[in-house]
Amino acid sequence: MRILMVKCSSFNREVPQISYPLGLMYLASYLRSLEKSHEIELLDLRCHPEPFTLLKQRLSSSPADMVAVSALTCEAASMHRVAAETKASDRRTAVVVGGPHISACTADVIADGNIDVLVTGEGEESFAAVVRAVEGGGDRPEIPGVGWRTDGQVAWGPPRQAVSDVDALPFPAWDLVDINLYARRGRAGNLKRGRFLPLFTSRGCPYQCFYCHNLFGKQFRPRSAENVVEEAREIVGRFGIRDIEVYDDIFNLDLPRAKAICEGLCRMDGSFQLAFPNGVRADRLDRELVSLMADAGTTNLAVAVETASSRLQKLIHKHLDIERVREAITWADADGIVTNGYFMLGFPTETAEEMEATISYAVATDLFFASFFIVTPYPGTPLWDETVGPEESATLDFGKYNYLSGYFNLSAVSGEELRRLQRRAYRRFYAAKAPKILMGMPRLRIDWSNAAWLWFRRMRDKGRLSSSVES
Repeated sequence: MRILMVKCSSFNREVPQISYPLGLMYLASYLRSLEKSHEIELLDLRCHPEPFTLLKQRLSSSPADMVAVSALTCEAASMHRVAAETKASDRRTAVVVGGPHISACTADVIADGNIDVLVTGEGEESFAAVVRAVEGGGDRPEIPGVGWRTDGQVAWGPPRQAVSDVDALPFPAWDLVDINLYARRGRAGNLKRGRFLPLFTSRGCPYQCFYCHNLFGKQFRPRSAENVVEEAREIVGRFGIRDIEVYDDIFNLDLPRAKAICEGLCRMDGSFQLAFPNGVRADRLDRELVSLMADAGTTNLAVAVETASSRLQKLIHKHLDIERVREAITWADADGIVTNGYFMLGFPTETAEEMEATISYAVATDLFFASFFIVTPYPGTPLWDETVGPEESATLDFGKYNYLSGYFNLSAVSGEELRRLQRRAYRRFYAAKAPKILMGMPRLRIDWSNAAWLWFRRMRDKGRLSSSVES
């Protein structure tokens, strides 16, 4: 079969960073491990200024038997348009959709008659089964985690069990993407642009934070240290990449495994740099692991704190020990690792005093950088279930779904006050950290152009720049 994989775009200039479409790359490599005769192409719409012009040209010049689409919630509009353009080009092309939005907002996807197949949860096994079924024609089999559209109705198979042996999965299909293309784009955590590749060392997270996704489930499924080091060795040897980003939800849940990975990376020939822009759970770091991470080449480490309020830590079910986090940040700083703190403002019932306490905590730590996001309830999370009603959810603009937009205000203060406190957080933090940043310039790997763009946005939000200047 000719299969075109499409990563959707959010059309959102406020979030310039893009990461590799690892989900689709894992699907492609798994499918190839079973059947090598399929012709697979991957089109990342986020990488192109005129994405749908390119999509139309691709569908016209080389018709596909199947278009497989991956979408986040903020990319829902793009997903629907991809489905429509595909069917407009050829009604016979099977449109298969998967990704976080499909699992969390299934009703939104079912309503689109241009979509033939829905894949929820982890997709490797489900997608391979769908490809076999479409290729064979005839009746649609019952496949776990898959919904088939027949005569306008969607019939579902049983839930799909998560992949238990993640070591058995092949490495992502790196040949389907242009590494140099991603090297030119903004990176997570404002890291300096350049050639890099991402690495997932585990799936799932057992913590119950009520604002977080459940795409990989609550069972921690780690890859072995040997398997992770083998992939790192391939990244370095095959592509000459010496810059790796780890994207785990909780890399350091299993401390002995995390230490074994770092020790294995230390034994590899040649030096390279590690970054953890997705964040780690800092109260599960110990002094030995931080030192090993530094020895393994870690230069940038994000820690997700969210709030300094013990009341809110209980409310959001994170239960983070913020004093241990403060200690871990100090260890990382002492070992030459640049730390970036992630904080969230505007939790349900959160007061101005609690936000001020979070800001003061951030300023008092040894963090180099900090981001203060507005709490946003995403479909499929307990936060969504508790705060967004059916009537409101029907009118939401998913295109504004990101932590920078301030689309929601769930706090005890007004929306205007919430944004004022967010601006105050940045102003207080960076006024206090300016000497530290200047002194640490030799070891910073920051994309200053993207940092300038974020500054521009904040000035615009404060009314100091006009919309004509922005355009």
